[in-house]
Amino acid sequence: MIKAERQDHIKRIVEEHGSASVHDIASRLEVSEMTVRRDLIEMSDAGELERVHGGARRAGGKRSSMLRHEYSHTEKRGRHAEEKRAIAERAARLIEPDSTVFLGAGTTVEAMVPLLPACHLRVVTNSLSVFNMLAAKEAYELCLIGGAYRPRTGAFVGPLAEEAIEKLGLDMAFIGANGIFEGNAFTSNADEGRFQKLAFDKADVRYLLADASKVGRRDFYAFYHLIELDALICDKRVTGGDQASIEDLVEILV
Repeated sequence: MIKAERQDHIKRIVEEHGSASVHDIASRLEVSEMTVRRDLIEMSDAGELERVHGGARRAGGKRSSMLRHEYSHTEKRGRHAEEKRAIAERAARLIEPDSTVFLGAGTTVEAMVPLLPACHLRVVTNSLSVFNMLAAKEAYELCLIGGAYRPRTGAFVGPLAEEAIEKLGLDMAFIGANGIFEGNAFTSNADEGRFQKLAFDKADVRYLLADASKVGRRDFYAFYHLIELDALICDKRVTGGDQASIEDLVEILV
């Protein structure tokens, strides 16, 4: 079990029972207690739970909204995988033949790639992973936006990437987010955020992709306001006050 999957299981155990001991978590997941302790430290720093003596409990109302740890691309791929696939399926159904589609960097958008319709599309991306997944697909006209490469997310960003996207016209854009807080979509890096804003600005239709764990969380850089989007594509776990506050600004598609 990779770390991202293990931490997802830990979070579910803690949320289901309200709290859990290190020993109990280690027994359930068949890993060492030292591994669990390291996970709890990392998850606590990210605000996903609250560490207590001997274990952890569900994050309370006083938790910080600020994300304090940027997961690597590999780590993100295993987190909330089922929710990401459901979001990707909903997003892919929105694409029409012969469209020019921008696909941003990030594992939720990546999950769209195997689900893209079998028709002619022009696909624009600044994600090396998306490009590699599509390179052999002859039905698609593929455009990779180059620039400064950011290994943490596998994205090309910076002035060269921004200059390239400024010259393009897009039918629709699908972009992920690390957080949604007080009406804004957040990412962890200013260069990525500036590029994502430009990509959204160049598109006729704009879709933000984010699972419910991102709602109520903010990261370093706010790159777009929800009111300027056509829809937020999310999973069914977003409920109650969070759903109402978002729907005041933008439609939610699940």
